[in-house]
Amino acid sequence: MLSPVDSRSRHRGAMWIRALFLALVAGALLVSAAGVEASTFTVNSSADIPDANPLGGVCETAPGNGVCTLRGAIQAANVHAGADTIMLPANTYLLTQVGAAEDKSLSGDLDITDSVAIIGAGPGSTIIDGNGAVTGERVFQIFACTGGGSPCDVGHPAIVASMSGVTIQHGQSPNIAGGILNDGALTLTNCTIANNIVSGVNDWGGGIYSSGTLTLINSTVADNTTGASNAYGGGIFNQGPMTITNSTISGNKTFGGTSSPGSGGGIYNVGATATITGSTISGNTAANGGGIFKAGYPVVVINSTISGNSSTGGGGGFYAASGTTDLYNVTVTNNTANSDDSGVGTGGGVANASGNTFNFKNSIIAMNLNVIPMIPFPLLAEDDCFGAITSQGNNIMYAVDTDYCTVAGAVTLVDPNLGVLQFNGGLTQTHALLAGSAAIDGVVIGDCTDNFGATLTTDQRGVHRPSGVHCDIGAFELSDIIFQNGFQP
Repeated sequence: MLSPVDSRSRHRGAMWIRALFLALVAGALLVSAAGVEASTFTVNSSADIPDANPLGGVCETAPGNGVCTLRGAIQAANVHAGADTIMLPANTYLLTQVGAAEDKSLSGDLDITDSVAIIGAGPGSTIIDGNGAVTGERVFQIFACTGGGSPCDVGHPAIVASMSGVTIQHGQSPNIAGGILNDGALTLTNCTIANNIVSGVNDWGGGIYSSGTLTLINSTVADNTTGASNAYGGGIFNQGPMTITNSTISGNKTFGGTSSPGSGGGIYNVGATATITGSTISGNTAANGGGIFKAGYPVVVINSTISGNSSTGGGGGFYAASGTTDLYNVTVTNNTANSDDSGVGTGGGVANASGNTFNFKNSIIAMNLNVIPMIPFPLLAEDDCFGAITSQGNNIMYAVDTDYCTVAGAVTLVDPNLGVLQFNGGLTQTHALLAGSAAIDGVVIGDCTDNFGATLTTDQRGVHRPSGVHCDIGAFELSDIIFQNGFQP
């Protein structure tokens, strides 16, 4: 039998062995974690040359030369475990590698097959040019799972990618996504996606096609185009969860052919919920839904402006083909339906197809147009809506043709007296409320809320709400404090 002293000694020995074992395990885990620690690759060449040995863990175009290109950095990041970072200094990075379609970033587009963050010096300084007229490909493809396979699992986790401070331009694809094809989780911050084209088989997403998760923050999607073959989404074709904040979707075009609907000049949304906040959708063109076309899942628009869009058919600003639409403090103005004078299409501001739900609250849907065919010249008619829409309070409209538009709930029919679309402070363009506008202090106390019932404390520009006694109707809050959120970017 052991004495109490012997028993304590054996117990202390066991504790020491256990502590040593745990320390060894912890050390092994640290070593293992270090093995997948993220790396940072700094690009120092604008040439479009692949990495000499991506498996080597060093970005360089030849052994020992220290030259790191964007293509090489992406290849290195793809094979290096962990969420790596690519630093991309101010320069223009022109893609020149032409070759057979492949998914290793050897030629053509830049294929992202592992989580990565690409950080540029600003969209005016760091430009990634797809050179699609030469390469015949889009600029980026982001895969869903690490390694490029699908479905994702423990060994092939979902890809999380982000880009900031870059312009992505001049991609050209014959089938889906002119600029970016995203199947992962992509966040674009302070980026510009511009002048990309998809034209050929399925013309989906001139700027961006996304079936994954897409987040745009302080970004611009502009002047992208689809062809006329099964065409949807000149700026963005979205099929997954999407959030757009403080961004601009402008000047995008979706062309319709003889057998093509050409829907969603700025945005085509289907398959998942989209939320748009503090943003401007302007100057986009399509056959239906010049600004936004939605099908199926809900679209929620808050503190945003839909202006100057046009459709050759219906819904110059917004076309809801199915599902639920909700607008909160939104300004919809200066949009045009039947812009080609074909006699097909109404609802210059918004169009809601039969059987759907279209709600609007604290919003302006006014001063929109429809082109009426006449001889010898077409006639412009005020035309704010088509279909059945529901006012949930504190809304302004101007022209409701009851032959084809039914508004449930009260609205004020009046010219809202808006200024031109321009920068009035903040990151995006807005229509200012001019003196005497009926929208000023037009929201009942307690009704200045978003889709969750939370109080809206700012307008689209970030100016405090309310400035007066009550919140103003629409995306703009009239304030004596000019440029409270800074001057135009």
